[in-house]
Amino acid sequence: MLNMLPENEALAPAVETIKSIISLLATCVGLVVIVIGLKYATDILQIIFTILQSPSYLTDPIRQMADVIGGSAFDQRWESRSVFVANMLSLTVYFCGILLCAWLTLAIMNTGAKIVSLTAGDRDAVKKLLQTAFGKRLQPKAAAVKNENKTRDISRPQS
Repeated sequence: MLNMLPENEALAPAVETIKSIISLLATCVGLVVIVIGLKYATDILQIIFTILQSPSYLTDPIRQMADVIGGSAFDQRWESRSVFVANMLSLTVYFCGILLCAWLTLAIMNTGAKIVSLTAGDRDAVKKLLQTAFGKRLQPKAAAVKNENKTRDISRPQS
């Protein structure tokens, strides 16, 4: 009979290498998705700050959208003043669009963060890194302490 052990031992490092490469590629994809979300978030913030600095920026888009909705056909005229309903509707649609874009941007960034979280390496290494950075201020959770007490070395006498 043939001994298959050497071939299996040779396959294990190759599988681990492929697994590491795929994990690295997935992490890079997650980081790219986060960067795309950041780009969209800065664009949305730039629009909001532009509107806050000069509200006249909205004049042309709102007027064009109001014309598409129906223009002055919806306007309500009373004795002392007029209410431009089409302008209010178009302003509402414009801001709902901005909110939708902001929500989608946050969803994109959240997806990228989940991809990075699921594919990026060893959780114990991250835990050790945080403990060295923050020292004793970072205490483990109660469940972790409880599990650690259960798995103590029985060769040492406990006090």
